[in-house]
Amino acid sequence: MPDESVRLDPAAITFLGEPFQLVPVIRDIIRTRYCVPETIFLVEGVDRVSVSRSGRWQAIRLILGDGALCIQALLGSDMHRFVQMGEIALGAYVRCKTFRAKWQDVGEQTMVTLVVDDLITIGWNESYRVLQKEDEVTQQYPGPEVQDVKPIQGSPELEKPLEEPPKSAQQDIEFDDDDDEAAEEAFEAFETLMQAPKPKTPQKTSASNQPIALPRDWHDPQTPLKLTTLRSIPHLPYKQNWSCNVLAIVASLSPVEPSNLPPYRQRTARLADPSTAKQVHLTVFLDPENFNPPLGSAVLLVGVKNHRFDGGSLKKYESDRKNGRWWFQDPLELNWCDVEGIKAWWSEMARITGGEAK
Repeated sequence: MPDESVRLDPAAITFLGEPFQLVPVIRDIIRTRYCVPETIFLVEGVDRVSVSRSGRWQAIRLILGDGALCIQALLGSDMHRFVQMGEIALGAYVRCKTFRAKWQDVGEQTMVTLVVDDLITIGWNESYRVLQKEDEVTQQYPGPEVQDVKPIQGSPELEKPLEEPPKSAQQDIEFDDDDDEAAEEAFEAFETLMQAPKPKTPQKTSASNQPIALPRDWHDPQTPLKLTTLRSIPHLPYKQNWSCNVLAIVASLSPVEPSNLPPYRQRTARLADPSTAKQVHLTVFLDPENFNPPLGSAVLLVGVKNHRFDGGSLKKYESDRKNGRWWFQDPLELNWCDVEGIKAWWSEMARITGGEAK
């Protein structure tokens, strides 16, 4: 774990909601074997490991710090989406709502790992993230050691592939039969990952593959945008006019209506995504008659602005015209955009609610 006095600048913390304080808790988890809900950690490392021979299943390991110690954690499959979207990344402060600890004897040692089923990003430490990039040539991920007690891996949560073809009965049977084997492979993969020496010079991520936040800097559609989940809309650094990018399902869409703002026409939509049960209100002032995605379609919204209305909503203004194309319907051609995943979630919601996902 980096020396906190050197690396963590309290003034560099961005709070996405109420202020918080990092409290050392890992030693107590080891001692009591009890995980207190709502515990806050700093993400100090993120690893992805393929856990099946076909590469169709992945597990995600986080290195979590409490300001004093570090511990490894396996992320539940329902949370993998937020790593893909960049909501959970190096330097993020996360609140673990539901998690548990698992112990296992490995040789003559005992190791512990956390299995995290539900968490939310509540802030960022920019100084940590910047220094991590500066030290990229020599710095390795923090080891999973917790003083005298060594973390272990428990049964990992498995993630379905990003691009998943329609299931057939034969495929379902095949994956069911492979569940135990995949879990065993996951265990072995993390054991190898923990014990294998790290390369002296970690491979740098190409700058062109780093997520882009602002539409004015987005010139190549295959370069990922930094996506904001609907759950995060009320907690952005500013309550109004903070530019963000969203991948969501169109749950409802109104006709074009009169408006008090230029061009004095508007259209409203309700958006849904897996991060929250609340649908978020979107008001379109920019060419509202041309914003006509079908209900149930996935839309990528680029450079929409947040607003206080309805406890957190989105708007697209006429003044944003200079930034070019701003919405994409079912953008399957964008490999970094999990269109199939969010549409599969919406279909499942519709099935559960009898054909009407709310």
